[in-house]
Amino acid sequence: MAQPFTTPESPEVDTSDPFEGTPYRLIRRLARGGMGQVYLIEHRELGRECVAKLVHERLASEQQLLERIRIEAESLGTLNHPNIVSVNNFGTTQDGRPFIVMEYLRGRDLARTLASGRSFSVIESIDLILQACSALGAAHSIGVIHRDIKPENLFLHEESDGSTVLKILDFGVARIIPGVSPDTPTPLPQPTATGVIVGTLRYASPEGVSGQRVDYRADIYSLGLVLYRLLTGRSPFGDHLSDTGIVTATLTEAPAAPSSVATQYIPSELDEIVLKALQKSPEERYATMKDFKDALSYVRVTLAADEHFSEEIVLPLNRALAQDMSSCTSTVAAVRTTAERRKATLNAILFATVLLVTTVLVGIFVAKLRQSMGAP
Repeated sequence: MAQPFTTPESPEVDTSDPFEGTPYRLIRRLARGGMGQVYLIEHRELGRECVAKLVHERLASEQQLLERIRIEAESLGTLNHPNIVSVNNFGTTQDGRPFIVMEYLRGRDLARTLASGRSFSVIESIDLILQACSALGAAHSIGVIHRDIKPENLFLHEESDGSTVLKILDFGVARIIPGVSPDTPTPLPQPTATGVIVGTLRYASPEGVSGQRVDYRADIYSLGLVLYRLLTGRSPFGDHLSDTGIVTATLTEAPAAPSSVATQYIPSELDEIVLKALQKSPEERYATMKDFKDALSYVRVTLAADEHFSEEIVLPLNRALAQDMSSCTSTVAAVRTTAERRKATLNAILFATVLLVTTVLVGIFVAKLRQSMGAP
C-alpha cells in the first residue's frame, strides 16, 4: 500500500473519526491513496501524536491486501533502525479495518524536495544514500526486500537538534525470503506470481520490469537510480518516457556516466560505483548492500579530504552516520599518510640521484678541461 507520509500544506479535516473505539483519536487526514488513507492521530491517554495507515472500507475484505499490511507491520515492528520509520502499534477499527500506527515524521519526502527545486551536492547525495544503505542492509538481514525504493519512499525527517535523517517508508510490497533469520516475517500465503511487475516502473530493476522474482540486488539497483537523480537531477534514461519506453530503456540502454550529464563535478570513482549499481545483470552489481555502502563510504571520506569539496555546505550528519564514517576516515587517513611518506622518500632519492650525477659530470668536465690545458 504505497502511501506518502507527509504533512501537506493544506491538510484536510475529517468530521468523522474512524478511530472511535480505539486508543486513538483523529486529528486530521494527511493523504489519500488508491488503497488507503493516512491520518494524523493522537493517543487518547498519552497525548502522543502518531501517523496511521488505514485501508479503504471497500478493500477491507481482500485477503491478499490484508496479508501485505500484516507483513509491513511485522517488518517495521522488527526493524528498530534509525533510518526506517518506526511502528508503534497495529490495530483494527470498529468496522474491522486494520491500521498501522507509526511515528510522526516532520519534513518532506525526497520527491517533493527535489520537485521544489532543491539540489544536492555530491557529498550530500552520498550521505543520504549511505543512510538508505544502512536501513536496507538491516532489512535484508532479516530477509525483507523492499522492492519499491524511490524518492517518494525516502523521507527527510527534521530532528529537534536541526539534523536531517533519512527514513525509509512503505514496506507494503516487500518480498519476504523465509528462513533467513528468526526475525523474518511470515511470507504471503500466495507469493506474487512470476510475470507480475511489483513496485514503481521508473525505479524498478531490469529483472523487476521483466516480471522475474527479485532478490536483494534489486534494491541496490533502485537505490542506484535514486543516487543518479540526486547527482544529476535526472533519470539515466530521461524523464519523459512512456511506460513502454521505460521498460525498453531499463532492459537495453546502458546509462551514461553521471559526470557526463551532471552540472557539478563528479569524480570518476563515483561514476564507477553508480554504474556498477546500475548493471543490467544482478550478478554484475554489488553482491550486498554492505558492499555498496562500503564503496560509497570510502569515496565520501576521500572527497571530504579533497580541497575541491572542502567548501561544500552539507546536511548536518545524524549521529549514526557520523559514527559510521569515523572508522572509514581513519583508514583513508592512514593510506594517505603512507602515500605521502612514500612520495617524500622518492623525491629525496630522486634529488640525491640528480645531485650525484651532476657532481660526476662536473668532475669529468673539469678533469678534461685541465687535461686539455696541460697538453702541448
